[in-house]
Amino acid sequence: MIGVKDVTLTILEKGLDALSARQAAIANNLANVETPNYKAVDVAFEASLRKALQEDAALVQAGPDRAAAQLEQVEPRLFRRNDISMRLDGNNVDVETEMVRMAETATRYQALTTLATRKLALLRMVAREGR
Repeated sequence: MIGVKDVTLTILEKGLDALSARQAAIANNLANVETPNYKAVDVAFEASLRKALQEDAALVQAGPDRAAAQLEQVEPRLFRRNDISMRLDGNNVDVETEMVRMAETATRYQALTTLATRKLALLRMVAREGR
C-alpha cells in the first residue's frame, strides 16, 4: 500500500507488537523465577490504544492517513508488577500465573494474526478487482 495508511492494519500492527513484547516479558519472568528479589514485569498497551482510538474517532473522519499516523504514536510500556510476593526471597513470579498469561497472550496474538491476514486478503482482492 504505497502512500496509503490503513487504520485497521495500524491497530493490528500495534496490537501484535505489544503482544509480542508481553510474551517476551512473560518469558523473562519465567527465566527469573529463582532470582531473589526479582519483580515480575508486564507490558501495558490496551488502555493507551483504547484512549487513542476514542480520541482519534474524529481523525478517522478527517482522513485515514492522519488517524493511522496518530495511532502509530501508541507504544507499549514495560512496568514492574506489584504483586504480593508469597516467597521469603522477595521474588513475586508465580509460574502458574505466568503460564496462564502466556496462553492468553498467545491466543490474542493468533486472533490478531488471523484478522490481519483476512484484512490483507481483502485488500489484495480489491487491488486485483481495480485493475
